[in-house]
Amino acid sequence: MKIPPSTLCIRLLLSLLVFSSSPAAELPQGGEDLLKPALIKPYGAGAKFEIVPVTERSFKEAQRIQLDRAADHPWDVGAQSRLPRGLAKEDVGIVVFEARAQPFPGESAEKAIAEGTIYLQDNTPPDYAKAATLPFRCTSAWQTFYLAFKLDRDLPAATAALSVQLGAKRQILEMGPLNVIHYGKKVAMKDLPRTTVTYAGREANAPWRQAAHARIEAFRMAPLSLRILDSQKRPAVGAKIGVRQLRNAFGFGSAVTAQWITAKDADGDRYRKVVGECFSRVVFENDLKMEFWEQSLTNAPGSGWNWEQTQQAAAWLKHQNIPMRGHYLSWAPWEPWSEKLRTTPDKIKERILAHIPRITAAVGDRVFEWDAINHLAGWDKNIDDAMGVKFYSEIMQAARAATKQALWVNEDQVFRPGRQQEDYYKRIKLLIADGYKPDGIGNQGHFDSSFLPTPMEMLDNSDRFASLVPALQITEFDVETGGDEELQADYLRDCLLVCYSHPAYTGFLNWGFWEGAHWKPSTALWRKDWSEKPAAKLWRSLVNGTWATKASGRTSDQGEYGVTAHLGLYEISVEFGGKTQIFLAPLTKSSVPFIFTLKP
Repeated sequence: MKIPPSTLCIRLLLSLLVFSSSPAAELPQGGEDLLKPALIKPYGAGAKFEIVPVTERSFKEAQRIQLDRAADHPWDVGAQSRLPRGLAKEDVGIVVFEARAQPFPGESAEKAIAEGTIYLQDNTPPDYAKAATLPFRCTSAWQTFYLAFKLDRDLPAATAALSVQLGAKRQILEMGPLNVIHYGKKVAMKDLPRTTVTYAGREANAPWRQAAHARIEAFRMAPLSLRILDSQKRPAVGAKIGVRQLRNAFGFGSAVTAQWITAKDADGDRYRKVVGECFSRVVFENDLKMEFWEQSLTNAPGSGWNWEQTQQAAAWLKHQNIPMRGHYLSWAPWEPWSEKLRTTPDKIKERILAHIPRITAAVGDRVFEWDAINHLAGWDKNIDDAMGVKFYSEIMQAARAATKQALWVNEDQVFRPGRQQEDYYKRIKLLIADGYKPDGIGNQGHFDSSFLPTPMEMLDNSDRFASLVPALQITEFDVETGGDEELQADYLRDCLLVCYSHPAYTGFLNWGFWEGAHWKPSTALWRKDWSEKPAAKLWRSLVNGTWATKASGRTSDQGEYGVTAHLGLYEISVEFGGKTQIFLAPLTKSSVPFIFTLKP
């Protein structure tokens, strides 16, 4: 999902994250310091900047940045420096600096929190393409940050830059001289020091886990009861039974691309293999978005979007019995095309409302549900500035008339207290009051290590939104951890456990899985060479192991066999009389015993 970083609001809870690092970690030899170090130049209207003296550190001055209210966008306030030369894709390095938060007048030092995100980027508008994303969060004590990076793309010499974005929240940040140490490809990331992050509830014996596992047994499992009859319809006594889950009923999945589903090379083969083995639900990342879908119909040279290719990918998914979400029918934030029509809102309305019946008719039952409105709460500046918030009810009305598929709303930062969460909640209530209750509430779930909500908070938040609509889904999960692969795996594990254990959730989708086709390559589960990160191993161990029942045994004197299993589609193998026969059993909470009669 190629979007600017979301505007963020934050609750001041010191218990959420713990940062720790050696104040003087040893760096590998042979690095080039690109900034020599420097206090980089701040920018942004509405913020106060000053150089303040420092007595208790090795440096004598720090840059203080005070923001009395959150900016419209995180990138509206910060600091930036051009880099002295270009850098290459997969180059490794580390950003090192010291920082602390300061309290506002009347506030205690214990509640002072400052946060930001450092980017190594290509300063070419309008995308300002990011090669590395390095979030940080600090308290009132001086702390040394070691933020290791591996670049996702080349940074040309003329436009390579370091950017510090600080506009996400009201804060006072003091930052000392900043070093960018570049190692090229001479050092591995694992050999660089790292400021580590953790979160409450990560512990293996955390109390919330036991309750979560109990809920899984209650909500996600049921008796799989079989009665096997021979060809004469007599009990098949002592038949050898094999039970293997083919697809979990829960939507464990990922965003995919039609391009890679249909690719005719070795990477395409590996891509399809992972999709077929590991996912019980998918969504096209971009292929069905309005602008790209319209381009795909024309098959314009160089556009990269092809409707025939998209249909071929959908047919392959159907053959694999992998259901697909539709993403999306409409988008609430301003886009380049809608910005041009800002003064003529009727034309914006006309295009959106005309698009909905066109795409739903073309896609048909290839999808089982749609994101009717993506980014319903948006980024402060949305089309409802011109259209009015009631326009979202018109979108839902048009979607209800155009398709019988389930209609969802979708938003990011739903677990983060603040404006975006509250606006989302209020706008869903407005849709319900207008008679256009969505069928489900999507939570995109894009995280980074500057703010990792605890599992306990996620469960409480889920209860709150499920009181509006009792169908929830993580639709676009990824977590940026600055190269800490163990943290990535642990946080994925706990988010999966939260969702699979909560009765309102219907699915959990990653926003990509392979480093070779991911909007944030550093957050992928599989590396470019298809080796598995700890997060991929964790995914397989839960989705293809712990939560995918596999069992065997023999039938009783009555020809019966049973096991408690996770809900989903099962392959039942029956070996009897020297022959093996295969049956399918779709297990639900309301399933009655399956009776299978063997052929002669």
